[in-house]
Amino acid sequence: MFFHLSSDDNSDDIEMTFVRSKPQRIEALCRITKFTKNELKLIYQGFKQACPTGIVNEATFKEVYAQFFPQGGK
Repeated sequence: MFFHLSSDDNSDDIEMTFVRSKPQRIEALCRITKFTKNELKLIYQGFKQACPTGIVNEATFKEVYAQFFPQGGK
């Protein structure tokens, strides 16, 4: 799930739009990402623990990402 914040030039209100990403089959994700099924399952479980609603803000994303990729994914 992704979200986008936007504000109208004439308004101080902020509109938040949620966009749900349709999950791909795990086999396709393995091909695309080069992760194994077990690695993807661990990443997903970690995400669900940190973000049980499926909604994540930037700070939480960075925290979860750093736990799985301490070298920054390099």
